[in-house]
Amino acid sequence: MLARLSRIALFLLLGCAFPNNGIAATSAYVQTTEGLDLNRVQFIVSAPPEFTSRLSRQARSLIAKAGLPLHDSEDQDRPLIATLTLTLDPQPLGNDCPGHILYTPSLTLTEPVLISRNSVIMDNITWLAHARAQVRTSVTITDIEHDLEEFMHQFITDYRAANAASRSSIPSSLSTVPHPEASHPAITPTAPEALHRDSTLKALRIDQLQLSVSAGRFSRELTAQALQQFRNAGLALSRDQPHNDQLTLGVELTQQSLEDHCPGKILYESGLYLVEPIQLTRNPRVSIWSDTWLRETTQVVAPRSQEQLESDQDTLLRQFINSLKTH
Repeated sequence: MLARLSRIALFLLLGCAFPNNGIAATSAYVQTTEGLDLNRVQFIVSAPPEFTSRLSRQARSLIAKAGLPLHDSEDQDRPLIATLTLTLDPQPLGNDCPGHILYTPSLTLTEPVLISRNSVIMDNITWLAHARAQVRTSVTITDIEHDLEEFMHQFITDYRAANAASRSSIPSSLSTVPHPEASHPAITPTAPEALHRDSTLKALRIDQLQLSVSAGRFSRELTAQALQQFRNAGLALSRDQPHNDQLTLGVELTQQSLEDHCPGKILYESGLYLVEPIQLTRNPRVSIWSDTWLRETTQVVAPRSQEQLESDQDTLLRQFINSLKTH
């Protein structure tokens, strides 16, 4: 899941400088926390069951020590506007790499956003802290607690910086007028696959789309194959030089050697991502570049040949083209 997250780039519609008040460095996502009412943010911890309660208490304690509130799970009357999810859940790899686990820790803020291109509202990640997927022999509770503290401190730092000018440390509302299409007072948690439905492809102009393929030494050949696949489908991608303000369809087929842990195996992350501007519905002044449609997998497998990568890319692009033609 998190392979895609590194592509989210912050793009502010209105520039804003935060005061240098001696706090730790803020992240690229700092302004997405501006005006966020933490009393209406649900907090979820995904971790080994035996540690979930302990980790939840520790995270909430850090927020409380910072003088910030957080939604009480027993409060059923206050509508939720976002979900803060702390993921610290090692996954055993089984026969793919015996005696090893896959660990991808993260802290993400998910909330309703507006796709500028078609006014579709979807739930998407607007803030994150994470580490790359790691294959390890073990992850101790000490390791997990260290990641928890790092992520929570980063969120607290960003939140304080973004809301430093507020009269209260608990902003309950924004002074800006919400976008007329952004009426979305409350959300409920949704499964990750529900965040990127095919309906997000509505009104997508293929001639305004630029293609980016990342596949190591095979990137050039796979780019040519992808362009031909679109032509065969009667779709012509933009022929202009890439521009920073263009929508991007990104193919990622990355292979990370695991010789130190699983001889003869690699960590293979494959994905297809449509990246474009999205606007926070609760704070229309802030826009970020993020993926609005994606398909991705992470596997431990034998090294992939060029032919296998071509087949994987073909499958991903066929899914996108078929979805595009139905919307």
